[in-house]
Amino acid sequence: MTKAKSKGSTAVDRAAEAVGHALGTVAGTIDSLQAQHPHPVEEAREALVAGQEAVAAVASKAGTGAAAVIKQAKAVARRTKKVATRARRKSRPTVARVTGAARKAVKRARKVVTQGRKTVKRAAARLKR
Repeated sequence: MTKAKSKGSTAVDRAAEAVGHALGTVAGTIDSLQAQHPHPVEEAREALVAGQEAVAAVASKAGTGAAAVIKQAKAVARRTKKVATRARRKSRPTVARVTGAARKAVKRARKVVTQGRKTVKRAAARLKR
């Protein structure tokens, strides 16, 4: 005659089965993730490099555009100064005003470029985090 299992051992068996099932599920999930992403650190590095390249391209483009603006403003300032010096005979205060206005334009353009570069640096710093 065989004895029937006691309630205590049945509960222990059920608990063991539940724990085993949970561990099996976790192990299966880990195996699945490892199969999908065998080298997660390497993937993260690649994504970071791609992001840095994109930021560098944007920064380069912004720098190139800003340099062109400064170059143009300087050329305008030079032409203005030449015209002003030719017209010096007519009136000296006009020359001073035109030269000052040209200098202000170059100064404003330089400030805009500096602000743009700072913005790009801040964006790059945010991506590095």
